[in-house]
Parts: sequence; structure tokens; C-alpha cells
Amino acid sequence: MDFFINSLYRYTGEVLTEPTNIFVTDHHYDELNDVWPLQQLLDRSTCDPEEHTLHFDMLVHDDRFAQYNPICEPWTMEWLQSEFEEENIVPDWTNKTVPFNFMINKQRPHRIKLLKMIEDAQLTDFTYSLPWLNNQYSNVKPTNYMIGTEIQLETSIRFGSIRNSTTYKQLLQKNVFEPSCISLITEPTYIEKEAQLSEKTIMAIYGGTIPIYVGGWRSADALRILGFDVFDDIVDHSYETLEDPWDRITQAFELNIELLKGFTISDTILQRMQCNLDLLTDGVFRKALKHFEGIMWPNQ
Repeated sequence: MDFFINSLYRYTGEVLTEPTNIFVTDHHYDELNDVWPLQQLLDRSTCDPEEHTLHFDMLVHDDRFAQYNPICEPWTMEWLQSEFEEENIVPDWTNKTVPFNFMINKQRPHRIKLLKMIEDAQLTDFTYSLPWLNNQYSNVKPTNYMIGTEIQLETSIRFGSIRNSTTYKQLLQKNVFEPSCISLITEPTYIEKEAQLSEKTIMAIYGGTIPIYVGGWRSADALRILGFDVFDDIVDHSYETLEDPWDRITQAFELNIELLKGFTISDTILQRMQCNLDLLTDGVFRKALKHFEGIMWPNQ
């Protein structure tokens, strides 16, 4: 038996009566109600919760469910990377003129904090994507990078059937990522002690940028585990294991503020970035999957 949990899942009384494969993707802590829906599901199981097998769509989980020895494998990243491969993207890293970039689609507390930190630090030399109708949190103006069928909301955007890879190639490659040196990445998770990567990480690698994870727990470490270079000789990633998520957010920014004020790429760094891209396109996420043969995924 299989059961699937994503960021929209809320416990509504389901009872698992037999050992079940539980697949968890996206951020899954309910911030509004301060509960873990997955824990509610496990607690109400009529069999021992430890008889279930938890599959987490990530490389690292050090939080509530570590006691259940979850299988952590990045299946969404493998799927996303396959879509990027189909785009036949040709990188061009020859004109990097600004220190950093950021990309914010959906409003999340750590992303709002990033907007405020950039304004408070009076940083102005960056590229970015903020496809909202209105930004009430800082003086950063919303962008209008759109293919045409998206639906802009007040502080979000609906892409519909448009792939992340298509958005990158047509809108973000030349406007946001390739002109910059560093990517300030705000992955969905920031409260949970787990490293969930997304298209933001893939775009940062394709764009030839150095990653800094604003709020992410061991996100840089997740890349290290796979063999990626996270430029520890340049970036201070010590923020990523701070206990307080708000400390992780602020320290990712403050520990590296001098880089954000001014940073230029050398040929040696470009060579290291190319090694990262080569590792990505060689199927590193595909090779990390060990437990997914024959699984029937729900349409959603």
C-alpha cells in the first residue's frame, strides 16, 4: 500500500491499518496550525508506526521523523533534471556583471525576510525574479518575466502547465542567472531540519553561480554528499546547521554580505562551475535513486 503526502496535505482522519509506503514530497510542516500532519497520520495508525516505510523526497532529514529511519532520495530532482535536459540549454557564462541573484515565486516567511535584508543592507547590484502583482515588504519592484499564460497573483504566480525548465530557458537564463555570480536560494523548507532541493538549485548550477541557501538546513551539505562543489573556500556555509531557522536565514546573508556587495568570477571558479554542471547533466540525481522501480505515482 502507498500513501502520498505533499505541502497541501492536512490530516483528516485517515487510518493506516497495514504497513504502508509513505512518500513525502515538498515542505510538509503545517506552520499555520503548528503540527506535523505526517505525525498525526502515524500516531493514529492501527499498526506500529515503525512498520511503515517513509520515503522522503530529499537527501537529508534530521528532524521529527529521523527516528523512523526514512529513506531519503531526491526523486523530484531527477524528474526536474530530465526536463532540463530536454530543453537543450546552451550555457553562456562569459558576461557575469553583478554579484548575486535571487528568485522568489511564492510568498514564504524566509523569502520576505530576504527581501527586507537586501533593502536594509542597501544592496542594489543584483538580478532577480519577483513575478508578483505587488511587493509590500520592500522597495524591490515586481518583475514581468512571463511567457504569457501564467496567472499573476498578489504575492505569487501560477505557472499552469509551463515547465520550470522552459521558464528558465525562455525567461531566467539570460535575465537572472547567467549575468550573476552567486544565487541566494530560498528552497521551500526553512523550519524543518531537512534538505529539500528544487528547480532553484538546478537553475543555479545551469546559470554558473555559487549557491547560498537562505534558511536551508544542510542544503549545501546535500550537494556535497552528491559530489558537488559548494565553494567552501569562498562562502561561509556555517549557517546551515544553526538550530534556530531564523538564525539560519539571517546568518546565510550576514556571514556572506561582503560577497554580495561585490564579487567577480575568475577562470578557475568558472572551471569548478563547469564541473558542477557536468556532474548534474551526467545524471547524479538519477544515480542517487535506489528504491523507486515499479512505483505507481498519483496523477497530481
